[in-house]
Amino acid sequence: MENQEQVATLGYVDTLEEQAVLEELLETSKPDYPDTYPNTLHYLLKTPFRYPPLHWGSRFGRIHEPSLFYGGKSLEVTLAESAFYRFVFLRSMEGTAPAAKLNTEHTLFTVGYKTDKGIQLQQPPFSAFTAALRHRTEYSLTQALGTNMREAGVEAFEYLSARSARDELCAALFTPIAFTDQAPQSRENWFCELTQEQVTFKAMGSQQVFSFCLEEFSVNRLFPMPAPSAPRNPV
Repeated sequence: MENQEQVATLGYVDTLEEQAVLEELLETSKPDYPDTYPNTLHYLLKTPFRYPPLHWGSRFGRIHEPSLFYGGKSLEVTLAESAFYRFVFLRSMEGTAPAAKLNTEHTLFTVGYKTDKGIQLQQPPFSAFTAALRHRTEYSLTQALGTNMREAGVEAFEYLSARSARDELCAALFTPIAFTDQAPQSRENWFCELTQEQVTFKAMGSQQVFSFCLEEFSVNRLFPMPAPSAPRNPV
């Protein structure tokens, strides 16, 4: 993540000094961190809580609510969720995509979480509603559930991914209080290649490749853009 940002800003300036000024200007334009968050918390952990929700909200967050920290509990589900949102990113562009493929760098990191105020939505009684909780196009039930959990003081919860083909688990935090660490336990640089039909990930220094086709995420041959009111894109 940070490597990608530095490369992006360097492309607009001629010197490292100008880059430092540009990054400082960009930083001042971003929302402030909540005062209740510890200064020692690493920015990769607190940044998800910094920004307002997307215009469609998120799976467990409404548009008027603070954002959540979402993560996968395995490498495979993390990449599957990331692949879906790479397609969302590409299909959200206005006009024609700038290139036949987009190559980007990303940081995959791990962090622990623990709380006495948590819920496992993959367990009873919630497991009786698995189909609704994993619905690929309808967020109204999960967003209402997210509001109820937030108001009840839930700090973190686990749930089954809606994007993984298998029963893979994700986790979400309403607050950084549930983190067991002030910084990521590990970090790894990954390359991503994005085309209209496929997302491919490869860790730096590794020969193993993870690929996801657009059709894996389709619903009735349409790509399910997360905005409930937005038209869906034909696959």
